[in-house]
Amino acid sequence: MGRGSGSVVPAETARVAWAASPKGTPAMVMRDRLQDLFVDNDFVDWFPVDGRHGVAPARLALVSVLQYAENLTDRQAARAVACRIDWKYALGMELTEPGFDHSVLSEFRDRLAEGDRADRLLAVMVERLAEAGLVRARGRQRTDSTHVLAAVRRLSRVELVAETMRVALEALARLDEVWLAGFMPVEWADRYGRSARHERQPTGAAAVRQYVEQVGADGTSLLRAVYGPTGPVGGPGATAVEVLRQVWVQQFWYDESGQLRWREAKLSRARKSREGTTRRRSKQAADDDAEPARVPWSSVEIVSPHDPEARFSHKPGKVEWVGYKDHQTETCDEEQPNLIVHVVTTPAPEQDIGVVGGIHAALAEQQLAPVEHLVDSGYVTPETVHHAAVDHGITIVGPVRQDPRAEERPGFAKDDFHIDWQAETVKCPQGIVSPPWKHTMADRKPRLSVLFRRADCRNCTVRQDCTGNVDGKGRHLLLLPQPLQEIQTRARAQQQTAEWKQRYTLRAGAEATVSETVHAHGLRHCRYRGLAKTHVQHVLTAAGTNIVRLSQHQPDRRRRPRSVLQQLFHAATAD
Repeated sequence: MGRGSGSVVPAETARVAWAASPKGTPAMVMRDRLQDLFVDNDFVDWFPVDGRHGVAPARLALVSVLQYAENLTDRQAARAVACRIDWKYALGMELTEPGFDHSVLSEFRDRLAEGDRADRLLAVMVERLAEAGLVRARGRQRTDSTHVLAAVRRLSRVELVAETMRVALEALARLDEVWLAGFMPVEWADRYGRSARHERQPTGAAAVRQYVEQVGADGTSLLRAVYGPTGPVGGPGATAVEVLRQVWVQQFWYDESGQLRWREAKLSRARKSREGTTRRRSKQAADDDAEPARVPWSSVEIVSPHDPEARFSHKPGKVEWVGYKDHQTETCDEEQPNLIVHVVTTPAPEQDIGVVGGIHAALAEQQLAPVEHLVDSGYVTPETVHHAAVDHGITIVGPVRQDPRAEERPGFAKDDFHIDWQAETVKCPQGIVSPPWKHTMADRKPRLSVLFRRADCRNCTVRQDCTGNVDGKGRHLLLLPQPLQEIQTRARAQQQTAEWKQRYTLRAGAEATVSETVHAHGLRHCRYRGLAKTHVQHVLTAAGTNIVRLSQHQPDRRRRPRSVLQQLFHAATAD
C-alpha cells in the first residue's frame, strides 16, 4: 500500500498524547480508528520522480484535512504540526520532529486543484471509512446545497469595466513592461493607476456614461494592439487579456454608425412589473430589440476580473450572492455516523437538478450508491426519479412540484383527468373525452399536447373552474411521456400521505450538516479564487467534518436524557 503519514506511532508520542488527553481528540480518535488514512501510493502520480525528496504527500493530505477540521490558516496548521502533541500522534511523528514551512500546504492544494484530484482524495477517505465499516453500501443518503461567497468584492458595472482594464494592464506590465510603456498613453496613469472604487468615479448619469465609454474605447484600443502583429509575445494568451475581451463583449456594443456604446442593464422581473413592462412590443421596445443592448444572463456574465468564474445568483426573497454553490451528500443510516461521501461545486446560477446524475454516477463507481436518496424539491423531477431508478437502482425521496395551476387557484388540476395511454386521449372529470393528443416539444423535451374541443368546453357547467376563462376556449393539458407522467402522478399523491411525510423527515438532517460546515469550518466564504480551488476547499471541509464526526460517534453508548425534565419523560415512558 505504501508508506503512510506515520506507519507506526512512536511509543513516547503515544504515551505523552494519552497522558495529556485521556479522552482523546478528534485527530487521535481518527488515527486509532483508521490507522493510515492516506498513504503515499494514493498520490504517486502527483509529484515528479526526480529532484530531492519533500514532505510526504500522505502527511500533507492528512495535515490539510486536520487544518480544515479546525478551520485553521496555513501558518496555524504548520505550527500545529510542530507543536501539537495530538497532531504528532495522528501523523505518527516523534515529539522532537520539526514541522515544515506553511507554504508547502499551498503548493499541495495547487496540485490538488488539478483535474479530479480533490474528488480522488475524498474518495480515498470514503474507501477507508467503508473498510472500517463506517460507510455502508446500499444504505440511505441525503443531499443539500448552500451558497458560497466568492473571495472578491462585489463591483458595480462601472467599477467592473474600469477594474477589468486595470487588471489587464497589470498583467501586461508583468508580461512585457517595455511594450506596454511604448503603447500606453500618459493619461491612463490617472485613469487606471489605482483600483476602481465607487468614490473615485464621476458623479451624474451623463458623466458616468462618458467615463464608461472612454474606458470602453481604451480597452478596445488595447485589445487591438495586443492581438495585432506588433503585440507582446504571449499577450493574447494571458488570462487577464481574455477576461478583458469577454467583459467588453458583454458590456459594450457598436451602433450602426460604428460608435462604441455601453449596454443597458437587464431589468429584473420585479422592476419590469413596477415599470409596467408588457410582452407587447411598442415602437420603442422594437427599437430596443434591434440592438443587443442587454447585459448577458448570469450563467455567463463575468462579475469580477479577480475571479472570472464567480457568478451572480439569487434565491427569490432569501439571498443574492456572487460566488458558487456547494452540494454535500452524506450518509444517514441508523447506528452509523453521518459522514460526507461526495461533494460537488458548481457556479452559483446552476440549478440543483443538474448535479443529480453526476452524484449517482460517482457513488456507483465507488460502489456506494444508496438504495434511498433524500433530497429537496430542487433536485427532483420525474426525469431524475426515472433515471436514478433505471440506471442505478436508487429511489429518490423528495417532493415533486405540485401542479402550478392547482397552486394558483382552486379547480381541476392535471391529476384530476384520466389518461388513456392506448387510445392517446384524456377524459375530463365531467366525462368528456379529448381528441387524440399531439406530440410536441417544451423546453427542448418531448411532451404530449392535449386540447379539448371548444364546443365541448363551452357548454360545460364547471368550465370556468376548469379552464379559468370566460371566452369558451377548451382546456389544454401538457403531459409527460408515459413513464414520467406516471411517476409524477404517483409521487404527487404519495407526498400528501402521513407515511411519506414521516419518511421524508430524515432529510432535514442535511440542513444541520450545512450549518455545521458553514459555522464550524468556514464553508460560507471562499478562501481562494476560481472554481477548482473553491472545490478543493469544499472537499477538505467535508473531509475535516468527517474527522470531527468520527470522534463524536460512540456506537456503544446509549443516548441518555440530558435535562431533568427529559429524565422524567424518559422514566415515564419506560414505565
